[in-house]
Amino acid sequence: MAKKRSASNTTQSASLVWTEDMDQILINAFIHEQSIGNRPNGTFSTQAYDNIVKELKDAFPEKSVDKDKVKNRIKYLKKGFGACYDIFKNTTSGFSWSPHTKLWEAEPGVWAYFIQAYPQAKDWMNKPVPHYESLKQLFGKDRANGDGAETPAEMRQRLSQQMGVAEGNITADIDRMATQNGATRETDDENINSSLEANKRYKTYKEEIQEKLLKGIECVSDAITKSTDALVKAHTAKLSMPAKEIYQHVNELGLGPMDKKLAYRFLTENANVLEMVLGYPFEERKEFLMDILPR
Repeated sequence: MAKKRSASNTTQSASLVWTEDMDQILINAFIHEQSIGNRPNGTFSTQAYDNIVKELKDAFPEKSVDKDKVKNRIKYLKKGFGACYDIFKNTTSGFSWSPHTKLWEAEPGVWAYFIQAYPQAKDWMNKPVPHYESLKQLFGKDRANGDGAETPAEMRQRLSQQMGVAEGNITADIDRMATQNGATRETDDENINSSLEANKRYKTYKEEIQEKLLKGIECVSDAITKSTDALVKAHTAKLSMPAKEIYQHVNELGLGPMDKKLAYRFLTENANVLEMVLGYPFEERKEFLMDILPR
């Protein structure tokens, strides 16, 4: 029976131990197959898996790699990424994932506020998330548009809870505001007509306030959705630079074969990083690029 290891970044199955270096090459290979069209309708083709297995065998000839092990490993990595992504996709500012520490980082006050809204986020304060940005290229869009995506109704409910305007509070606040504006509930039996008119005014005013509150929550929900879409578009935007030219820039840095492939894939998939790297002084560019490459 195969032994299990306690380390979170390695697993053993049928005499194959996956390391972080193997995981990175595996993920990069999937990203490459996706970029060349071998993921039609969101499913990787047989050719894609054949290419990935070959690349892993070439990089690690001493390892026993086959298609089933590749499928099981990427499924395992996707599951771990999804658990983390579903929490941190709701962040707006103050958080960043560090490629050096592999941790989500933020000021203590930002963490405290976020954990109030998402208690499960506490588990990730000191838990590394290797290859997060690379896995996001593979599965982030799937999580945002399908599995694990938050519905508008769920978003409105969550916002209501966070803003302290749950249904019971809304009703109490509306009663108070309606009373302050003279639309009180009259129960005096001696003045039935006045009571009916007052209740009518109360109901109308209550409905107006409730409608405004719900519209406000929907506006916040829409704003968050639009901001998220804008961030996704900015993250996946491409510079008007041919892939061949990007390769030439990478080739000029004198990187080793594996680092060259990793850098080329990373820069072609991240236009904002490419622009940042090209803006760095050439004599220091190689060191800078190696520091920010996902591992």
